[in-house]
Amino acid sequence: MRKLLVLLTGLALILTLGGFARADGFDRGLVTVTFDDGWTSQHTNALPILDKYGIPATMYIISGSINNQPAYMTQAQIQDFANRGHDIESHSVTHPHLRELSAAQLNVELTQSQATLRQLFGPKVATDFASPYAEYNDAVVAAIKRVYKTHRAFDDDGTDNSGFNTRANYNPYNLRVKFVESTTSTATVQGWINTAKADHAWLILAYHEIGENIGGDTYHTDTAALDAEMRAVKDSGLGVVTISQGAAEIAAQAAGN
Repeated sequence: MRKLLVLLTGLALILTLGGFARADGFDRGLVTVTFDDGWTSQHTNALPILDKYGIPATMYIISGSINNQPAYMTQAQIQDFANRGHDIESHSVTHPHLRELSAAQLNVELTQSQATLRQLFGPKVATDFASPYAEYNDAVVAAIKRVYKTHRAFDDDGTDNSGFNTRANYNPYNLRVKFVESTTSTATVQGWINTAKADHAWLILAYHEIGENIGGDTYHTDTAALDAEMRAVKDSGLGVVTISQGAAEIAAQAAGN
């Protein structure tokens, strides 16, 4: 009997180490690739890489920048993403600091962005939102809930789960995210992927400019680095989903419990 117990204990340990979910994990690990703002370099430099590895992305678009500035995508370029199955989502009209707006101004940024994106790209887009500068408070989130199904927030809680969405911490209006910047190594991204796989967590990656740095800050990624990171995503064994797909999958799991 003792030998049997030892064997069963050892088998349980092997299965756990082999990738079965932790108690607070989802049914499987997920990874989502998102791009903010709608920079032209995302079409020029990122789209061919997404095509290469078959990665569906979520594009958070500043609606007021469409067709207005050469640094940002045109309607036709964003439509190119939509035609290839990528999600087109909202990132406000003018990319303001939402916490500094009046209630009326905030409502315009949320509703007009959605209305414009749906007018340009169809009634099924712009169901999800990401706050500019990753800034928000309770009033902002309450307003977002009246318009959108999810809100991508920020990795700022300082815990071991920072940046990873798990069954224990999941909130569709506080989706945790890992921002990939010029200082973020591919090895770091690979480590995040490994953690999501081991914990059956949902990893959301956020990119900005690709192969350019018009913004003059750290929010850009070399094209070669994006290629390596998308290859890592492709080879990860994780479920590669858009924001809307991930939220729907998790909602279905919750409904089944």
